[in-house]
Amino acid sequence: MAFNASAAKAIDRCDRSDAPYLLLDAINHVVPFKFAMSVVYRRDAAPVYVADTFPDRTGKRALELYIEGTYLLNPVYNAYLGGLKAGVYRLRDLAPDAYFSSDHYRQFKVQQQADEELGYRTYGWPAGMEEVVIAIELPKNELAEISFYRRVSLGGFSDTDCDTLCAIEPLVSAIYRRIWQHCGKDSKSEARWTSFDALLGDFGKGQLSPRECNVAHMILKGHSSESISRNLGISVTTVKTHRQNLYAKLGLSTQQELFSLFLMSLQKQRETALVGSGQAPSQAESG
Repeated sequence: MAFNASAAKAIDRCDRSDAPYLLLDAINHVVPFKFAMSVVYRRDAAPVYVADTFPDRTGKRALELYIEGTYLLNPVYNAYLGGLKAGVYRLRDLAPDAYFSSDHYRQFKVQQQADEELGYRTYGWPAGMEEVVIAIELPKNELAEISFYRRVSLGGFSDTDCDTLCAIEPLVSAIYRRIWQHCGKDSKSEARWTSFDALLGDFGKGQLSPRECNVAHMILKGHSSESISRNLGISVTTVKTHRQNLYAKLGLSTQQELFSLFLMSLQKQRETALVGSGQAPSQAESG
């Protein structure tokens, strides 16, 4: 069986740079995909790039933009911060109910797209794709994502495809962990900077009440008033009152302004981390 042969090669070459691609090739034999990519998430730093099969520079640049910042909006990353376990997931099933507000995504180099399953994509990301993810738990509380893409117009991924991925997930995860033991050591060290949740923890402190901070943080994560109500155990009316109060205290009038203010805090945090690590932010970053 072609899957077994490619998986065996990935095991034999787990200390080589082509190992992640051999693993992707093995999976492609049983659940064919158009594109695939893999990164590893860490709580106190940007993701680590592992592999991708995007065919051109445009797609690869989109992946760079993702790692530079738009991952903060990604359902997989936010599910990881919330304790996502190993398994197979459709991307759309991981997102909060109001995750794809246009106010959020204009700010993070993303495009609103009505025909995307999530309503947006990073600039340059292949269009019209459905995404299925294998999440792999790693040591040190890290999480690997292998994402597979198929065109929605061609039917995307069937339930049978997802069942097949579930069946091979334990073996795929075991191989990936062996590969990560080697490529994780070789990955370039990057400026370590405060994670999304940690930065959220500081956002609004000293200006907002603890409950207003909670509401602000959930708005930024993409929750609707109804979702905030359910999660915090308060009425929708109370949520709206907290929203009005926090906007007034921060001198804001819209959700877009709230998100822009948060982005300014995020940028300052990153620049501080870069300076502390001896790296000067580029003109694009500082401008």
